[in-house]
Amino acid sequence: MSVKTVLVPLIGSDEACDQTALRSALTLARRLGAHVDALHVRLDPRSAAAFVGEGMTSAMIESVIDMAEKDGQKRQQTARTLFDETCRELSIKTSTPAQDEEEDVTAAFVEREGNREEVLLNFGRMFDLIVVCKKASEDNSGNDMVINAALLETGRPVLVVDSPLQDSFGKNAAVIWNGSVESSRAITHSLPILKAAEKVTLICAMDDLDDELHPEEAIRYLKRHGIEASSCEIRGSSGRTTADLLMSQAGQCGADILVMGAYTRSRLRRLFFGAVTGEVLEKCELPVLMAH
Repeated sequence: MSVKTVLVPLIGSDEACDQTALRSALTLARRLGAHVDALHVRLDPRSAAAFVGEGMTSAMIESVIDMAEKDGQKRQQTARTLFDETCRELSIKTSTPAQDEEEDVTAAFVEREGNREEVLLNFGRMFDLIVVCKKASEDNSGNDMVINAALLETGRPVLVVDSPLQDSFGKNAAVIWNGSVESSRAITHSLPILKAAEKVTLICAMDDLDDELHPEEAIRYLKRHGIEASSCEIRGSSGRTTADLLMSQAGQCGADILVMGAYTRSRLRRLFFGAVTGEVLEKCELPVLMAH
């Protein structure tokens, strides 16, 4: 599998978060020879009227819609300026979405109107990878919804970053393996990154391992793709969560990127055993490539 198309949502109200995601997407594109679409979704100003309370006059409703339209224009301008400046700084050639460029590494600014999550879950299905920023300001509380829409609704792998990727990222990769469908997909989607890594380690949570798929099967699969990997096992909790143990082991391995399946348990099991995915998203400082 190759990565030739990368999608990065730009919100326009959180410049630090947008910059982290955009720089990471463009850095990854240069590594893999890919095209990046920077997607900005403008909310329909008329939808703001749905949140207006009863008893509001038509003039007041029009005022709310006008304010929403001005806010949308400001966010669009902020996102567009960031895109243009970052591409210029990184010497990335820009194009329009309709252009068919011969160059491998290009980027385009794409605008849509509607609900951010709904647009993403449809538009995002035709990309090899989606890059999103984990950190967000209080004004960007909807960022978790964007991440979950990308993970659960697009069927695409998602790279979640906490800070901009460096050109040297991906030398030491840790892969969380439990034999689930999701962890298998994560490995397949991450092959271009794993092939470029100098070290790959499978971290196996033995208490949660599928009985039919042992680590040796994953190591054999990777070897057939030209990737030499080692494995280590973690057992028991000692009062710590599974996510904490996995992240600690990744740190001991010196990993600079984490690969894992997302939401590998049913909702009922997550209620009883906790959600590893949610804790990793909240606490892990490494870039995390996830697939559901």
